Amino acid sequence: MNKEINTKIVTFIFLLVVAVLLIFLNKIGYLDQVKNYTVYFTSPVGKMFQLSSNEVNEFFWTLKSIDKFKVENVELKEENLKMTYEISELKEVQRENEILRKQIKFSESSCSEGVCIEWKMADVIGRDPSNFGKHIFIDLGRSNGIQDGQSVVASGGLLIGKIIEVFDNSSKVMLITDSKSSINSITQTSRANGVVKGSYATGVKLEMINQSEELAVGDLIITSGLEDKVPKGLIIGKISDIKESANKVFKSAGVNMFVDINRIEKIFVAIKS
Repeated sequence: MNKEINTKIVTFIFLLVVAVLLIFLNKIGYLDQVKNYTVYFTSPVGKMFQLSSNEVNEFFWTLKSIDKFKVENVELKEENLKMTYEISELKEVQRENEILRKQIKFSESSCSEGVCIEWKMADVIGRDPSNFGKHIFIDLGRSNGIQDGQSVVASGGLLIGKIIEVFDNSSKVMLITDSKSSINSITQTSRANGVVKGSYATGVKLEMINQSEELAVGDLIITSGLEDKVPKGLIIGKISDIKESANKVFKSAGVNMFVDINRIEKIFVAIKS
């Protein structure tokens, strides 16, 4: 037992002397060369461990960045969808306000000769799939004062058709492009009387005009007011070309409309008061 203790004491004294000696030698510069060799031979290993450490750090940084980017991407998508929806809402409000402004401007002159017209706005809620370009359905009906024969216009007083069937809360509209449609009309400049008839393949055309009447390309065609529920002065279109024949009693003209009926979403029903 004493021998073991003595060995430990001797070992401790030896290590202490070596440590003191190394400190002394290092202080006077004798160990500089040894340190240089040590650094030279151990630096590749240090570099290897450093590179490995850097790669590990970069790997975990990349994982962390990916998660961060995923979260930011989701947030950006949500923000983008929100902005898209808000922009869409603003566009719809702006479009509806524009339609109303046009109709208000048109309505300023809707009273004449003691007869006034009330304009009721409605949404297009359906189209007849078996008669594309001939009929639409609107969300106003008998409960709103709608009656057969009343004229239906787009904003600005552009005639697009007439009511032909009325339900409690909706109505069916025959468009002027329907081959069964006919509207008494006159040309605005020459005051030539005629009838605008539907011809879906070409839109509408002006017929039943006396050969003696003067027509001019570009002249406006408006409603004549001869029909009880169709106010005078509604715009139908303008003359695009004139078809004359010496062998016929009447002549006709092609008509360009100012509105694409298949794209209309809101309309106005003219109610005489």
